[in-house]
Amino acid sequence: MQDSSLGLMQFHDHHHQYLYGSSAGPYLPHHHGFIQADEDQRCTGKDVPDLPEPATVGIAGQMEEASGARGDGGVPVEERKEAGVRVEEEEAEEEDAHGMRMIALLMECAVAMSVGNLADANGALLELSQMASPYALSCGERLVAYFGRAMAARLMSSWVGVCAPLQLAPPACTAIHAAFRAFYNVAPFARSAYLACNQAILEAFRGKRLVHVVDLDIVPGGALQWLSLLPALAARPGGPPVLRVTGFGVSASALHDAGNQLAALASKLGIPFEFYAVAKRPGDVVDAVTDLPSRRPGEAVAVHWLRHALYDAAGDDDVTIRLMRWLEPKVLTLVEQERGPAGGDGGQFLDRFVSALHHYSAVFDVLGAARPADEDASRHLVENGVLGREIGNVLAVAGPARSGRERFGSWQEELARNGFLRASGGGRVQLLAGACPAALGYTVADDHGGTVRLGWKGTPLYAVSTWTWCAPPHARA
Repeated sequence: MQDSSLGLMQFHDHHHQYLYGSSAGPYLPHHHGFIQADEDQRCTGKDVPDLPEPATVGIAGQMEEASGARGDGGVPVEERKEAGVRVEEEEAEEEDAHGMRMIALLMECAVAMSVGNLADANGALLELSQMASPYALSCGERLVAYFGRAMAARLMSSWVGVCAPLQLAPPACTAIHAAFRAFYNVAPFARSAYLACNQAILEAFRGKRLVHVVDLDIVPGGALQWLSLLPALAARPGGPPVLRVTGFGVSASALHDAGNQLAALASKLGIPFEFYAVAKRPGDVVDAVTDLPSRRPGEAVAVHWLRHALYDAAGDDDVTIRLMRWLEPKVLTLVEQERGPAGGDGGQFLDRFVSALHHYSAVFDVLGAARPADEDASRHLVENGVLGREIGNVLAVAGPARSGRERFGSWQEELARNGFLRASGGGRVQLLAGACPAALGYTVADDHGGTVRLGWKGTPLYAVSTWTWCAPPHARA
């Protein structure tokens, strides 16, 4: 029989602490302060001869022969075909010229904005607004529309002189989760990243009775990743482990939803389970001992972080890496976008712009190939709710001069400097090759250093790396 004391879920905010189990029921006060918060015709009356005169027959025959070589309107069939080809070629040329003009305007706008020439940037944006639509048939036009929107936001904030990071109110969290779930279903990147990370976690938990997963930002995917991990843990030889999951996030409701889903599945699978909700960003943790559950002797810890640009999910980078060191994980899984230094969030504006344009043009191409229908609701949800939001954050907000703080140039380099070693990728490339088939244009590459890169037609888009803590236990920060 499952120990009821292990089927618990705890939540803590500034004023109350709550403890609740996997079954529905009221919240109970708890004294532990683990957590913060889309037909023939004849004329009658006239004599019409039954047969025409011989001369008429000759003329009629000639007309029939001519009609066999000409199409409608007396135009020969071959000429009509050639005309059709010319029309198609002209339309293609016009479309190419339209696309090139949009990109040229976008670049002009970015250059002007980078040197503070707001008047020229505004003129380019005004012309772009008449050329690009987020509902267009062309992937490139939709991409330009979202970039134009982001540039307009940056232009406005530059004129006003005020720029604040995107705020994540509860309604926005719900919209982000719905959009991210659509991204998970439409494109294989999130699914493949989850698959690779879960495989690494399962390997690290092999033979361990007490296991603890720490998700540094559970809001975008919710319980998606861990709902696929639990069945694998339940099927382990010798029975499932005692599982604890700690989720960080800026939305208490999103944390509760994720915890309830996981608790219900754990109960169904017979997995002893605890969920701890930490309603803050990892970079906002002041005292890990107070904010996180106490470590159990012999417990194996796995830390997972899906980095994105939907909002500032981390907080202070220095504090975040100190928290990672304090956790001393047996495995740390890191999923990053390939957008240049600091994930494309740092450095000069023009560098970020070019990196973002390169990255998101490939992602839009992926979505257009996966969902080519003119009005695909799921694709639009992803483009608007995930990619459009990220583009806006990268261009309109990111950068030390506008966000107020410097970001790490490379998280992988920082992990290596702070006591973490790369873990072998093992057979994860072969595992992911089936999820991202090369015949469809996807690429999976292993740098043989613990990092697997997922891409599209040779362009790397996402990197999945695995790490392990190697410093002695007394080296906690």
